[in-house]
Amino acid sequence: MKNIGDSSWKDSLTVQNLELKVRCLGAATLQQVEALACSAGAAYVRTVQQRDTYFLAPHTCLKLREWWREDDAAALTGVAEAAVNQAAERPNRGQEVAEGSRERGREGAFLISSRRQERAGAYTCEYLVYPVSEPAVLRALLSAALGVLAVVEKRRRFYRYGHTRIHLDEVKDLGSFVELETVIDEEITPGEASAEHSALISLLELDRLPVVPYSYSDLLSGHCD
Repeated sequence: MKNIGDSSWKDSLTVQNLELKVRCLGAATLQQVEALACSAGAAYVRTVQQRDTYFLAPHTCLKLREWWREDDAAALTGVAEAAVNQAAERPNRGQEVAEGSRERGREGAFLISSRRQERAGAYTCEYLVYPVSEPAVLRALLSAALGVLAVVEKRRRFYRYGHTRIHLDEVKDLGSFVELETVIDEEITPGEASAEHSALISLLELDRLPVVPYSYSDLLSGHCD
């Protein structure tokens, strides 16, 4: 068991991403990005529904993420089905992290604490993730103790490209977005991660879409100054 003063637990749980969010000009744009992702060799992973409850934590972004998977067979489009067939024949670097190894099974929940550092469009994000077995109880407890900032509900189609997670999001009351999360770990240097991130932005033509330097909770709560 770790001592309270021993911070080594943080090193094993902390993940750092290089991230970018852009707004799509409707569902058609989201479909175009998905087609480009498949053409670039990205592998379809899964489609999930997510509910993120953001709490009024003073020193960090704190959210409870509850998720459940859709029927993958029903969720696949033609382009996504082709990507699945390609993925079965081609292993990817950083696969376990990029596939979101925490999201196994049909449903689950995590408490996530994150901090991010802005940088010209993209930003780095460091976060801690803790699995939750009784999310309804924890949601009620944290809501009473801290208060709720916002609740974000979305449908997320998830693709994998190297060390990068491609999120195609349809967010309730906000619209359609694309998020890139390039994982920085022991298998890839920050420079390599930045190069992959930039290359994927070009491949998906995301530089033609408006960058959104805010979280979904910021957009919903109006904290976008």
